[in-house]
Amino acid sequence: MSCAPTEAQVIEAARPYVERPEPLGLAKLLTTLQTEHGWSLSEKRLKKILIASGLRDGPRKPWVPVSALDESVPLPEGVQAVYLDAVKGRGLVATRDFAEGQTLFVEDAYVAAPPPSELSKMLAGQICSQCFLPTAGSMLSVSCAHPRCRAAFCHRQCQTKAQATHHALLCPGAQPAAAALFAFLEQYQWHSLHTVARCLARVLLTGAAQKPPSVSLKTGATVQGLPSKDAPATFEEVLHHLDSFATVSELERRARNPGWELERAGFLPALQRAHTLLVEALDPRRTRSNRFPVPADAHLASTLDRLFAWETFLTYVYPTDHSWLDLVHSHLNHDCTPNLSIRHMPGRGGVRPATRITARALRAIQPGEELLISYVDPSLPAERRRLLLWRDYCFGPCACEHCASELQGASNVEAHDFDAEKASKLARSTPAPAPEAVEAAALEQELRASLGF
Repeated sequence: MSCAPTEAQVIEAARPYVERPEPLGLAKLLTTLQTEHGWSLSEKRLKKILIASGLRDGPRKPWVPVSALDESVPLPEGVQAVYLDAVKGRGLVATRDFAEGQTLFVEDAYVAAPPPSELSKMLAGQICSQCFLPTAGSMLSVSCAHPRCRAAFCHRQCQTKAQATHHALLCPGAQPAAAALFAFLEQYQWHSLHTVARCLARVLLTGAAQKPPSVSLKTGATVQGLPSKDAPATFEEVLHHLDSFATVSELERRARNPGWELERAGFLPALQRAHTLLVEALDPRRTRSNRFPVPADAHLASTLDRLFAWETFLTYVYPTDHSWLDLVHSHLNHDCTPNLSIRHMPGRGGVRPATRITARALRAIQPGEELLISYVDPSLPAERRRLLLWRDYCFGPCACEHCASELQGASNVEAHDFDAEKASKLARSTPAPAPEAVEAAALEQELRASLGF
């Protein structure tokens, strides 16, 4: 006589068949489990259990970021990169014990841009264009060689790094189109756009005489303490690093906000103008500068078409909406009770640069534990944390123990019933308020209501 298995039984029995190099399809897996165990199990229930456990990818929601493992990134000792599931994406897991307070790694940013408030200082040479520390505090500071560029660097090493990774293409003195891009950046204070420009510059400069350094397993690293031979990076390597970051269309992300229809009228033209300026400044086929260091034929036309496509630009804007992009740090997932803390390393003049971070254990960590940080302030109320995670990081609800225990006594039961797809549909269908009545607090309250908070 057949019986209905528990979810745990299904997961345990199905795992060997779906994790092997050539996994069984859903129909064959169902037949195999029914035959081996005599279970009463429908294909619909099997599929639901596999998706919920991460053994099978469900239909991807357009607002859910997509990430991929980057096997070429050198990892610190005792840390392993894993792909968890279609929602969480990749992550880091400890492979040995770490004591409370122990430093797991110190990492230099792969791509970084200064905060918008510091952009004018960078263009005026008051802070280093590479590490963003004050140039006045360095006796070894140097200026850009171009007479019409006021950029400065802490020392020759920063200048060399900057020239090989971004400044050769984004020098406002040598490249008139870059000057137009920076004028736009100063007007809009658009941090992510500057970071995207530096990402694209790093890819393109693999076709220049002075190439960015490689950080592959064999040739170098961004993690301090690992060997670095400063071998030149290839186009494929740099593009692979950038493609592995969690990405989602910026338009899909913003469309979940109830105020999107109102915001769209002003934001979309600015976004389109930003894309145009990037193409004019960085596409080797479009530049009019005789000093452009990347020949038009250095990269395949089809590759450049993809790199400068509108859709590519929209996905690059999302992960660059922060101060830096790190190859190792970017693997870390969220928990409201994290076991890691991330701190910026101290610098000159009381400034903590955005280009170097340190990861320390907040408590003892055992082998097999996932390494986790908090994307938001853990001291905020649970409902506020969930709102910020949904709005800014495109996931929810957070199911960590901290959230579960905090919400256990909540009087509003609906606060636990967070349906991301329903929330997104509600957000899209919410009518836009009159322009004169729009305020940030009102829009946030509307978003809270649509999410059931």
